[in-house]
This record gives sequence, structure tokens and C-alpha cells, in this order.
Amino acid sequence: MLSEKRRYNLEIWALGLGFYLFYTPYSGLTKALSNGLFTSTHGPVKGPVLLPVSAIATVVGMLGFITMMGWWKYAGRREFRGRQIPFPRKLTFLSGICMATIMGTTTLAFTFGGLSIVLVLVLLRCGTLIIAPTVDYIVGRRVRWFSWTAMLVSLAAVLLALSDASSYTLTIAAIIDVSAYLVAYFFKLQFMSRLAKSDQREATLRYFVEEQMVASPLLVIVLVVLALIGAGDVMMGFRTGLTTFLFTPGALFATLVGLCYAALCVCTTLIFLDRRENTFCMPMHCGSSMLSGFTATAILAYLYNQPSSSTAQNVSAGFLVIALAFLSPLHHFNRVLAKLKRFFGFAPVPQPQRLFLFVCSGNTCRSPMAAAIANAEIAARLGIPFKALETVNARALSAGVSARVGAPITPEAVEVLQSLSVPVQPHAARNLTPELAAEAEMIFCMTSAVRKAVIEMLPSVANKTLCLSDDADVPDPIGKGMPAYVDCARQIQRLVGLRFDKLIPRLSVAK
Repeated sequence: MLSEKRRYNLEIWALGLGFYLFYTPYSGLTKALSNGLFTSTHGPVKGPVLLPVSAIATVVGMLGFITMMGWWKYAGRREFRGRQIPFPRKLTFLSGICMATIMGTTTLAFTFGGLSIVLVLVLLRCGTLIIAPTVDYIVGRRVRWFSWTAMLVSLAAVLLALSDASSYTLTIAAIIDVSAYLVAYFFKLQFMSRLAKSDQREATLRYFVEEQMVASPLLVIVLVVLALIGAGDVMMGFRTGLTTFLFTPGALFATLVGLCYAALCVCTTLIFLDRRENTFCMPMHCGSSMLSGFTATAILAYLYNQPSSSTAQNVSAGFLVIALAFLSPLHHFNRVLAKLKRFFGFAPVPQPQRLFLFVCSGNTCRSPMAAAIANAEIAARLGIPFKALETVNARALSAGVSARVGAPITPEAVEVLQSLSVPVQPHAARNLTPELAAEAEMIFCMTSAVRKAVIEMLPSVANKTLCLSDDADVPDPIGKGMPAYVDCARQIQRLVGLRFDKLIPRLSVAK
């Protein structure tokens, strides 16, 4: 079922591989340009000169990717002169500002003289590895043992790589650049954790699109404005990058840098948007980028006789491999072993997942309460702990017909569920989709009007779409105070019990 696939699939590892494959040429090309290794560029290309072209290429690559994937439909909308246009929420706009800062400071960091690719990555990743569990603590996310272990091993790896950095030069400009990068990540991870780190694909993609429609265009706008001001060497460098540099061979390499950054940015953003805690996702991000740094360093050493990685840095690469092993499917060994047994025919194929879907209008009150109550009811009837629901072939989800995607469950709904001893899981509102409706075995609507809306939208699911109550609508308690919420929750609990009297006896434990 959709939620389980997003929760336990191996997509994050494919993203990690993609991040590694694109970060290697990105960091290598940036360092080669700044060191003047390409004869066609006639000397080093300074960071401020390189950044504008690469930023423009990133805009083209990122927005082109979103268009090709058809993801604009997930963005929020505002009406402008009679037309609905994509428009970010306040927090995603702020996250986009943070992402623009990260984009600019990352590329500049690789252009500073006296800093190797590996040392730049050490400085950037050491801070983010500390930020990740800090943000998890702030937003109240659970951090599992293998995430803590991977984070600590990764931190040991970057500190080991940093131990022989006495020969490097860390300028004030580099310190400011790295500091801005880390501050931006500190706030970005908080915005992302509150808005989009869930098992709901619509909320995830809405955040991705809204952040990216702000980030790279904003970076280009800022660079253009600074180039027009033209005060000081840095701003004049931006002006050169937008004028005379455009007609040099180096502009082609800068374009490749920007396109590689767009591709790796897609991978790393989706890594961070995985529903698992930041302390899990950050070592995945750091491990992939650090290994790409070692690869790029080795390539430049071989092709251009540049300094190679030191012994301490090579040993730290081994630590990163260990950290990634802790994040691998090995920590779900029993689940992986069961899949292998089924693949080779040594175990029965599990029964298809049975999804019971509850639908209301906004998906912030009645339907999420109903899904929570239904999941508790499933666990109780099968005599298993709530946390063991993943071991059975049934689960309840919720959706809306006019939801504000990403909106949280109302505080009153949380309070009344807790008073009924019903576990409350993270929730972000989503709309009913054809895929979700097709997957559901039964669709229970809170009112006859909602049922009518579902059938009008998806006539093919009419036979399995019912009102939760055959006699009356379940009234919306929003704005009516806690007594209305209590009455609503108790009514839902009674109705779910009646529906499940016929459905639950046919459930079985998944093998």
C-alpha cells in the first residue's frame, strides 16, 4: 500500500547513488575551474565569476525537471488576474531562501584557494551532522539507534579528515561562507520537518516544488542585483560572470557545474524529504557527498597531478562506508531476509494489503480521526500492539475532497484521540487521488455530500464508496468547541466498530 511503500522502500539508496554520481563532477569541475586546470579558460576562474552562470544553469535544470515530471500540479495556487498560478506557502518561501543560500555558498566554498575538495566537504558536513539531531529534538522526532550510530560514525569520519588540515588556509571569507551554509541548513531542516517529512507523497512533492520555484530563481535575482550595484571585487566578479565571462570557454564548464548541481539538488532534497528522521537522512547525504569528494580528488590527482587525499582522509572514507552500512537495509534484517525468501520461492507470497479509506472535506479533523480510530480498532481486534500494524495485511488512511494539502490535524482532534487512548501519528492533509481510491478496498465518507463528490470525481469507485453512517451525516466539529469533538469522535468510534464487525474477521496476519 502507498504508505508502506514510501516507508520501507529502498528509494533513498538510489537517490544516494544519484547524489554521488552528480556531486563528483560538480565538485571536480568547480575545483578545476577555480584552480585554472583547463587550458581553454586561460587561468583560474574566481568563484564570483563562476557562480552566476552556474546558478542560471541550475534554474533551467531544476525547473525543467519539475516540468518534465509534471509536478507543478502539486504546488499551492494563488489567483492572479483571473488565473491560478503556482504560489509557495510562507514557510516554503522561507525554506527557499535558505536553499538559495545553500546553493550559493556551496559553489563558492569549492572555489576558495587553499581549501581542497575534501576539506570543504569536511567543514560543511561536520556542522550538518550536528544540526540534524538538534533539529529532530526541536521538532520532537524519534531518532532510532542505527541513525544515532551512523551519525556518530560519520562525525568521527569528518573529524578524522579534518585532523590533518594544518596545511590548509581557512580565510575569513571561507568562514563566513561555511557559517551561512550551516545557518541556512539549521532553519531549512526545521521548515521541512514541520511541512513535509511524512508518508504522504502529495505533501512531499508540494514542498519540493514550492521550495525549488523560490530557491534557484531567487539566487539568480540576487546575483543580478549585486552585479548591477558592482561595489567591490565580489560584486564586480558577479558582473563579469554575467557579461564578458559568458563568451568564454569557461562558461560552458560553468553551465555543466550548474546542471550537475540541479541534478544533485533533486537527489539530496528528496533524500531529506524521506519520512525518516533527519539523523537518518543526513549521514546518507554526507556519506554520499564525502565519497564523491574523494572520487573527484582522485580524478584530479590522476589527470592534472593535483594533491591526492591523505592517509587520514582515506581512512575517514572507510568510516563513511561503515556509517552507510548502519543505514542500509541490514537494520531491517528480518524484513530483508523474508523478501529474499519470497523472491527465491522459500516463503509464501503475502496477501495483498487491504486499505480502508476515510474521506471528509478538509482532511484535518473527521477523516484523520476516523483513520486513527480504525487503525486502533484493527490492532485491538487482531490482538496485536498498535506498533505491530505493519505485520498485518490491513491499514486505514484518510483523505479529503477539498483539502489544503499539508495542513496538520486540528489540536482538538489530537486531544480527543488521546483522551480515547487512540495513538496519534504525524498527519498532513491530502486530497483524494485516483491512485489512492483505486487501492482502497472500501471508501467511507463522513457525509452524503462528500460521497457524492467522490463519485462525481471518480465514478469507477462508486460501488465501494459508502457513507460511514447509513442513517445520518457525521457533523463537522470544527469551530464548535471540545464537546463537539468528543461527540464526533465517539460517533466515529461506534460507526467504525459496526463497519469492522463485517470486515475485520476476514483479516489475517501477513507472513
